[in-house]
Amino acid sequence: MKKIFYNAILVSLLSIVLNFSFKVLAASVIDKATLTLYFTAIDIFTLTLLVLVGFRSSMVVAFAQMKNALMIINVFRGVLVVIILAVWAFVIPFLKHKIGVDVHYWYLVATVLGLASSLYFSNIIAMYRLYKVINYVTVLEPLLLLMWFVIAYYMFHIEGTQPLFIATIMSSFLVSLFIYVMKREHYKAVSLKQPVFDENALKFIKNSVISTIEFGSGIVLLYMVVLLMMKYFTVDELGDFQVVSKPIFSYMVMLFVFPIFRFILPELSKLVNEKNIQEIEKIKKWIYKYAFGVSAAFIALSLLYADEIVALLFPPEYADASLMIKHLSFFFVFLIINAYQVAFIKASGAFLTALFIRLLGVVSLVSIFYIIYFFISQSIISVIIALVSSYVVMFMVSFVVERKIYKELKNSL
Repeated sequence: MKKIFYNAILVSLLSIVLNFSFKVLAASVIDKATLTLYFTAIDIFTLTLLVLVGFRSSMVVAFAQMKNALMIINVFRGVLVVIILAVWAFVIPFLKHKIGVDVHYWYLVATVLGLASSLYFSNIIAMYRLYKVINYVTVLEPLLLLMWFVIAYYMFHIEGTQPLFIATIMSSFLVSLFIYVMKREHYKAVSLKQPVFDENALKFIKNSVISTIEFGSGIVLLYMVVLLMMKYFTVDELGDFQVVSKPIFSYMVMLFVFPIFRFILPELSKLVNEKNIQEIEKIKKWIYKYAFGVSAAFIALSLLYADEIVALLFPPEYADASLMIKHLSFFFVFLIINAYQVAFIKASGAFLTALFIRLLGVVSLVSIFYIIYFFISQSIISVIIALVSSYVVMFMVSFVVERKIYKELKNSL
């Protein structure tokens, strides 16, 4: 398990290098306001498509239990169509007329279709547990994004937001095509058929909804920061977070937090079912050592080199972003440990409890921000402090819930 866990980190690291290279290159040739609007548009699209990502874990569990790919995939297809139509009807007009994204209407339509297609096929290979294909896609997606941006900007001399959206559209569709071809080597295509909503299908939908809300609540924390910055601060300050701070923080999450849900959660599920207290304790001790080690390194690098790294990679107008990174680094340990806590809680079957913890984090973020903003300071750092405080709140609540479940498990022996 540890070997798989660390291999996933190395693959994610390569993906992050490619993705970050795209952001650095884009920041050097695209003006800050245009780049900020592009990343904001992608964030809003991603936020509305979260329901598709949330289906992933329930698809994996349902397929493992029932092996009924026909029912699972056709239910998912129905949800996919509804979500795409909703985004087309409401989100695209919002981006065009309220946010002011200066790109042709059909670019936005193609972006939605591309992102949705990529998410659809990514969920399929996750359901079938095609880990080798997943690793290929992890690297291929940012590589194609970088490649198509270079082609559009340098070879065809397309300017403004167009090369950014072209890169997103082409990379998404090519990733979808790659997954489709690779998947066919292992599993046949599932025919398009209206699903029968029997007890198993309804259970799958229920679990998918809970999983979607729980997963979405965790992601919403970062996007809530974006919305608060859009409302109360300048585009320049939003750009510091969107182009520099949020990507770096997101990369740290991808590297050191996401593998916990991919690999530790299934292992914990097995151990909880077997009531193997000894192995659970070993994993917990390892995760705590891992969390403190990673966090200590993040803090040291941030304090010593954040200013220099931002100055080296980005234009001078992004210099203030280093202060945000320093604040975020001090609380990263709570994020890693909380990921383990939530994984243990879900492994015990308490999915609703995990959902309530995530929702509490969102409420805490908004509440703490307004307290700081209206009564203490109106600095941009108030949003960052609210974000990290929400992680601390979730950690404390999860700590109590985890101990309670662990005690009950021990008493049941």
